[in-house]
Amino acid sequence: MADKIAVIGSGTMGAGIAQVCLQAGFAVALQDVNGAQLETARQQILRFLGRAAEKGQLSQAALDFARANLSVTTDLAEAAAGTAWVIEAIFESMDAKRDLYGRLNSLCPPQTRFASNTSGLSISEIGAAGGRPARTVGLHFFNPVPLMRLVEVVRGSETDRQVVDEAIALGEQLGKTVVVCGDSPNFIVNRINRPVYLEAQGLLAEGVPAATIDRAMVLGASFKMGPLQTSDLSGINIGLAVTENIFRETGDPRFRPSPLVRQMVRAGQTGKRAGKGFYLYPPGSDAPVPRQAERSLPTLTAPNRIAVAGEGHEARRWRGKLEQAGLPSVEIGDGAEVVLVTYEPGQDYASFFLETIRAAQNEAAIYAMMNPLGSVGEMGYRSGQPERVVGLQCPLPFVHDKFFELSLGLETSQEGAGLVAAMLARLDYKYVVTPELAAGIVRRVICAMVNEGAFALQEGLASPADIDQAMRLGMNYGLGPLEYGDRLGLDVVLATLDHLQAETGDPRYRPATLLRQYVRAGRLGQDTGRGFYD
Repeated sequence: MADKIAVIGSGTMGAGIAQVCLQAGFAVALQDVNGAQLETARQQILRFLGRAAEKGQLSQAALDFARANLSVTTDLAEAAAGTAWVIEAIFESMDAKRDLYGRLNSLCPPQTRFASNTSGLSISEIGAAGGRPARTVGLHFFNPVPLMRLVEVVRGSETDRQVVDEAIALGEQLGKTVVVCGDSPNFIVNRINRPVYLEAQGLLAEGVPAATIDRAMVLGASFKMGPLQTSDLSGINIGLAVTENIFRETGDPRFRPSPLVRQMVRAGQTGKRAGKGFYLYPPGSDAPVPRQAERSLPTLTAPNRIAVAGEGHEARRWRGKLEQAGLPSVEIGDGAEVVLVTYEPGQDYASFFLETIRAAQNEAAIYAMMNPLGSVGEMGYRSGQPERVVGLQCPLPFVHDKFFELSLGLETSQEGAGLVAAMLARLDYKYVVTPELAAGIVRRVICAMVNEGAFALQEGLASPADIDQAMRLGMNYGLGPLEYGDRLGLDVVLATLDHLQAETGDPRYRPATLLRQYVRAGRLGQDTGRGFYD
């Protein structure tokens, strides 16, 4: 006889968990107080399994087993009888969970293990409420459960090591990749992803269109989907609740909710299901419609005379790019239409930029400043030619060295920026157009996420490998946060955070102590052979 698992709650998550348990050969008792929802879940599970069998993804024997071993009931005692595991997937209310686990404790055999699918509430508190803290663990699945490979196993403060090991084994039996973490608000994925959403929301509040932010993160950071569109799909209200939970638990300004998002939720603009969120969703269409148009530039003929200022690695790379494109670089004073003023770490960039302009003696040239932390407006003012200065940065060359953020100062001319955009188009490079932003879009978001990964590692939440694996699988990001940090350079991450804190005065950019210690110890990442990883 197959081991029995009771799944409590028949919503989207509960039904998905029940399905993967059946597919793994467990008998499942699915319980809910709502009989109509139970029946809907039962039909959905059998329909999905039937389709899998039709496609050859599930054997007829496995389908027959699932049909014979799925039971649904509104009776909690019936579901709990003789079960090896209870997996709870009710709504995110600690009061409701306390009440449920208190009843389960009196109904379940002593050997039954309790697992909560909570996305961020305290496993230690749930364990205490259920009267068996040593046998209570978090088993956090991701939606849609049958497709998402990740499950987080969360240790409560009193969870037995054996129960953690049994939970890991169960997750693996269900075909999942398991990561293990401590009992901290929102665990790994929902915690470390908070800065991604909060920075994207902050950029939106600063006037950057949602489509620009999302496109930058997809092209520049290898995200499968931009953070704002992802929020619309999962529900802006749900994301706000997760943020408020960790902010309430920690009081840390890193997790301070966005006032703009609170306004949207109060107005019912909660995402795709509501038809309005960060994008609009017209009836009968799945495609999001931007609420704000992206910045446009005039379409101009690409420049033929491009100069590259500098003698370092970046300058040599640009000269090679131009040579390959049939646009050999010219000397700075030789009538250049665009001058690329490259940047090398440790350089006195302001002096170099102003010296380049003086050397060019060209009142017609457009100057592209390539210092990712420099101010376009300041350099324009100090040069006396603010209309001819634009910002140009490739935020993560190791991800996409043909993606750029083109930023405009307060007085940058549309034609000047358009000429640089025409150069990028001639080179077949992708770009977004933004106002001047401290650290840009991609670097700002990524460095905030790396910093949160460093805080998590500093607190012993999980191992570096589990932190990165969780973020790759749970969010479909190209790299994990610690991998992004090692590739970008931890010194670059730290400099970016310090710059953001200085520019904004916002304590949410406070660098993790561990990050600063690593930089001081020369653990800068891949370039030095040591960072978060060796």
